[in-house]
Formats: sequence, structure tokens, C-alpha cells
Amino acid sequence: MKYLLVPFLALLMLSTVCSWQDKKSSALDALVQSERDFAKTSVEKGLRESFIEFFADDGINFQPGPTKTKEAFLSRPAPAQKPPSTLNWEPIYADVSSSGDLGYTTGPYTFVDNSPAKKPTGYGYYFSIWKKQADGTWKVAVDCGIQTPVPNSPQTVKLQTGTSAKGKLASPNSSQETGRAELLTFDKEFLRNAESQGLMYAYGRYLSVDARVHRDGYFPFIDRAGIQTYLKLKPIAMKWWPMKSDVSVAGDLGYTYGNYEISDPVTKKVTEKGYYVRVWKRDLNGTWNLVLDTTNPLPAGS
Repeated sequence: MKYLLVPFLALLMLSTVCSWQDKKSSALDALVQSERDFAKTSVEKGLRESFIEFFADDGINFQPGPTKTKEAFLSRPAPAQKPPSTLNWEPIYADVSSSGDLGYTTGPYTFVDNSPAKKPTGYGYYFSIWKKQADGTWKVAVDCGIQTPVPNSPQTVKLQTGTSAKGKLASPNSSQETGRAELLTFDKEFLRNAESQGLMYAYGRYLSVDARVHRDGYFPFIDRAGIQTYLKLKPIAMKWWPMKSDVSVAGDLGYTYGNYEISDPVTKKVTEKGYYVRVWKRDLNGTWNLVLDTTNPLPAGS
């Protein structure tokens, strides 16, 4: 009997993996379409209506601190007419968990002033974490963005997707609550390494091969070499305090966010405060790796 059990278990595991891969592919397509529908609604109906429609009830953005977006918009009366500006964007990178319930997208945005004043067009990169709701729809859980310089040439929009999860998933006996606590602990461990060994070492240790780092005023850094060059050219000391985390049902994708301070490593003077958001993904050893890191600085003097 035991000889029959081994191939049966192997077949069952293979069937489960294939099922999850199919679920991921379907979920990824739906996520990207939801992002595009979100942008289309923004262009056609305006920012307020689109954010109310596509944010989860507990979804946040930073205004400048973490704010329940839908609640904030609904608490203010709708404008008598559509504002004379257009916010539009397009996803160029997207990924979802193997269980198809948590994902993220990022890409360039433009903010066009259509008023008679015709202020210069604003450029940047948005970043959104999406979570599948009980009714099967995707809604935004966390949203933030950075401003970038004016592009030298028209931005090429070509969607790329994350690699299929091949790492070790969470134990079947692990709850999402356990995974959330574990990820918060991991983010704190990242900080301890940054404080004891320096930011270069910490990022070098935790960055995924295809990691992305977004910083206000710069185009996104999209590989380890570019990220490490940036950190080397702009040495800083950074502290952070994780506030919240969430993980997928599969336990292979998660995020953290919290507040941070940047200081001059020589004078120790604080030069920037704000909020960070990070996306983490498990590797083959079950270790969390950093795949996207962005900051949302507070206005000077805050």
C-alpha cells in the first residue's frame, strides 16, 4: 500500500501546483484589466469617482499619512463639475500570489492640466497593491506614487509580469495572521541589519534579483545593480517603524508599510520623514525577498 501512496501524493502535489498556476494566470489577467479599467474611469469620470469605485472600503493612500481613501472622498461633497485635469496611467509591471488573492501593479502616470492656466504636465510612477474581495472583484488596498523628471522621449508601455511562484509556500497549518506577524518581524530584522551593517548591506541582503525601488524625483531603479549604485551615490541613514502587513492565502506574497526617517549619516540631522510601502516575495528557501520598495515623503517641515 505504501508503494501506491508515494506516486499518489506526488500526483496530488503536481495537480495542486498546476491548479494554482492556472489560478495565478487568470488572476493576473483580471488584475491588469482592473487597473486599466481604473485608469479609464479616472479619465472619463474624474479622480474622485474612480477612486471611490476601485478602492476597497479599508484601502488607503497617503494624504499625507495613511488615509482610508474611499471614506475620505465620500466625506466631501462631489464637485459640481468634473475638475479641469486628467490623471491617466498604464501598468507596465504586475504580479500576483499563487493563490490569486493578492497582487500589485506599477507604471507611469501623467497629470494633465486642462484649465486655461495650463500648468506643465506632471509625470510619475504609481504603485498599487490590490486585494481580491469576497465577491471576486479586485480592489486597491494600498496606493502611492512618486514624481519623476520629464521623460526625454515618449514612454514605452509594455506590460511585464512577475515570475510564477516556485518558492516554498507557507505551511498548510499556518494562518494568514501568523504570516502577517512573521512578515512584520522580517521587516524589523531588515531595519536591524540596516542599523548594524549599513543600508547598502541590508538592501544587498534582502533585494530580489528583479527588485524595483521608487524614490521621488528619480525614475524607478529596476535592478539590483541600479539600486546599489543609487544607494552608494547618496549615502543616508534610515530608520523605519512598520505599522501593518498582509500576506496572501498561499503565504508567498505580502506587503508591509509604516513610517520612516532619513538622516545625514555624519550630522545625524533628520532630512526627510514619510511613509514607506514594501512588497515581499518568498524564495525557494522560504525566505522573504524585497521586490518593490517605495517611499512617500511628507512635505518639508511636517
